[in-house]
Amino acid sequence: MNNYIQIYNNVIDDDYCDELKEKFDRNPKQQEHIRICSKINKGSMSFSQLNLNSYDKSYWQNDVAKLVKVFSQYLNQYKQDCDIRPEMWPDRTDIFEQIRIKKYLNNDKDEFGPHVDAITHESALRFLVFFIYLDDNEKGETAFPQLGVASPCKKGNLLMFPPLWPWLHAGLKPINKPKYMVGSYLHYK
Repeated sequence: MNNYIQIYNNVIDDDYCDELKEKFDRNPKQQEHIRICSKINKGSMSFSQLNLNSYDKSYWQNDVAKLVKVFSQYLNQYKQDCDIRPEMWPDRTDIFEQIRIKKYLNNDKDEFGPHVDAITHESALRFLVFFIYLDDNEKGETAFPQLGVASPCKKGNLLMFPPLWPWLHAGLKPINKPKYMVGSYLHYK
């Protein structure tokens, strides 16, 4: 099961990571603050996010196109690395969920407790996760507690995995500075 958790190094350069963080911070009115103690996921959820597809499309349009291109490129690499045969994969794989930038403050509160990302009827379309870390962070990794695996927060790195129940994961608390990441999901047709 661990082989379906893949990390790709330096998929976007440091300057572009910094640009995305700066654009996020320059647009506080576009940010949504999520703070929930979830009984379903048995963990807390606290962070800020900005949906690039929802606000000022002209402002984010180039970023959405660039990130979809990166996700698409690494989707092919993922299929190779995981030895995914055609009979294992949907025919159409170009439907990405809206792209979001998330920021977790180093305030001992921001985290995303253990959860899966396809747990409701609406989220059941998700079948692959794409997370790109926008900064190095000593902590704040994405951990898979049942599998004993964690993806460190390394600037420009892409984490991909299925969002389903065997891949329970958590976004751990950053400790020295805020954690930024950008992500999306691949959807079934």
